[in-house]
Amino acid sequence: MSCLAYAVWLNLTVNIGQHKVQDMADVTETTGVKRERSARYPAIPLSEAVEFCRQIDELGIDGLTAPQIATAMGYKNVKTNTFSGRLSSARQFGLIDLSEQNYSLTDLALRIIHPFDPEEVPQLMRQACQLPPLFAELMKQYAGKRLPEPEILGNLLMHKHQITASAKMAAAESFYASIQHSGLLDDSRVLDSQANVQAGQATASEVRVSSGAKTQAAQVQPVSKPVQVDSVNIQRSQDRKPVKRDEVRLDLTLWDGDQGKQIRLRAPSSMTQASLDRFIQSMKLAIKVIESDTNQG
Repeated sequence: MSCLAYAVWLNLTVNIGQHKVQDMADVTETTGVKRERSARYPAIPLSEAVEFCRQIDELGIDGLTAPQIATAMGYKNVKTNTFSGRLSSARQFGLIDLSEQNYSLTDLALRIIHPFDPEEVPQLMRQACQLPPLFAELMKQYAGKRLPEPEILGNLLMHKHQITASAKMAAAESFYASIQHSGLLDDSRVLDSQANVQAGQATASEVRVSSGAKTQAAQVQPVSKPVQVDSVNIQRSQDRKPVKRDEVRLDLTLWDGDQGKQIRLRAPSSMTQASLDRFIQSMKLAIKVIESDTNQG
């Protein structure tokens, strides 16, 4: 091929390539298909998010990275819609906090899973239900009013809340199921009038107190009365999928000079005396013991 012929061929190739790229850009800009993205919403209702956190707690994988949690729970990939949707939903409900790359159960989640006063659980569930921004907006809009049918609500979410057409029904059904489970919706589909007052009035909660450090996490609105934490809560793990374990769980909230600190322990339900002695000795070596002031009080 002569130099002149090669130059002509190269010029034609470049021009054709530019037209193809421009055509693809025009299609993307015109249709917007590749850029369609839904606003954030809980993919699963509150009850399922709580159960998801309960499994994390019972498997002893609290505080691990997303891939580690996914693997322990039997998911093949952290990007699986089922897992990522549950993790995201739990975070929106204020049940899981992300610090660097580690996901930890919040204080709100632990108070729901291990309640000191079972009568407080409904109030705590209402708090969690009002934390997702989309749900808070809907509660302010419909407090004391009758909710539209799920299909109509889905259309409203699409037109006024940037929820895509493919996700509108999932978002509407998640909202309905969450407020029903939380006792915020009566049989005639009228939303609790207090939802407007409660939604958005959250205050920072301490997520983990195991080390005594105060970590700001999900927003949790104040409860009607101070929440007391059980000093000792021992329970055997029940058999739950995907892993079955025979273990004892100990949550010990400390007092006096160690107030605000907590010991969380998972151990096999049985062990030899030698193993127990070795464990106690290891704790003595690992933990610095500070003498308490006997003259206080």
